[in-house]
Amino acid sequence: MAIAVAMLLGVKIFLSGWYLTSSSQKIAPPGLVLAEEAGSQDKQEIPLDEKLRRKEKKLQDREDRVKKRENELQLLQDKIDARMSELNDLQTKLLNFSKKLAQRENALKDAQMTHIVALYSAMDPAKAAAIMDKLNLRTVVRILKYMKGKNAGKIMAMMPPEKGATISEALSKNE
Repeated sequence: MAIAVAMLLGVKIFLSGWYLTSSSQKIAPPGLVLAEEAGSQDKQEIPLDEKLRRKEKKLQDREDRVKKRENELQLLQDKIDARMSELNDLQTKLLNFSKKLAQRENALKDAQMTHIVALYSAMDPAKAAAIMDKLNLRTVVRILKYMKGKNAGKIMAMMPPEKGATISEALSKNE
């Protein structure tokens, strides 16, 4: 804001100087002007002085408008900053909520997988192998991956050799 005021004052000084130097009229020294005012007034001095006052008034009006506009812009900037702060807070809350939700989802999946592993571990290996033979490879790999090695080995021993080899390969890739 101080820069704008300094710029306006600079423009004001520049325009006043430019006008005075470019004018064909000469300004009398201050002492001469006072003497002329006391006696006969020089008709050329009054219009020049009036023009300078008008220019100064225009510059002052412009400066006032600029100050008013700066104040309005500052209010808008403050509102925008407040909204941005609110949005950042909301974004942080949403991010924390999504992390908690993902943790809950993972916990639920782990609980479900633990239940399924316990279910297949409790079954007769031949029956578990017969059921797993009908499941897709990814599901079988996930189940066997979480089982104890002894139980998984018994179930895989009961599977057809091709299926067992495919599962072993998938387990070794850690799918």
